[in-house]
Amino acid sequence: MMQRDLMIRPGNREDLKDIYRLVRELAIYEKAEQEVSTDPEIYKTAFEDGIFKCLVAQKGDSVIGMMLFYDAFSTWKGKMLWLEDFVVEEKFRQSGVGKMLFDSLIEYGKSNGYALIKWEVLDWNTPAIKFYEKMGAKMETNWWDGKYFLNNR
Repeated sequence: MMQRDLMIRPGNREDLKDIYRLVRELAIYEKAEQEVSTDPEIYKTAFEDGIFKCLVAQKGDSVIGMMLFYDAFSTWKGKMLWLEDFVVEEKFRQSGVGKMLFDSLIEYGKSNGYALIKWEVLDWNTPAIKFYEKMGAKMETNWWDGKYFLNNR
């Protein structure tokens, strides 16, 4: 997907340093930077082993947003994607980059036979909760998990 000089594409090995940088930015935003115990080498090994996939938002030569996700299974719904992290650089938030990333993940899920996407969001992160609701996600406030059903299961 492309808009002006913005492109959404699958992440690759060369993007892992930027993905790690964005994860740390998210951890800082969530006031939990000290909890990050991974490093780019751990990302590289896990990526090469197929543990996770990612989408990146690229503007010019810079990665400005990303989604890191992996396959999971719901005993009630079947094959699903777990969205582990989703972050857009602060200066690009509310510019449509997040929507483009989320739409791309939805399309990936639909075209690959997934039943739903699940994630967690902090209860105080009102901007993220509003974003997901605007995208049509069902927010389960008893668990603070979100779902976006990709079919009618």
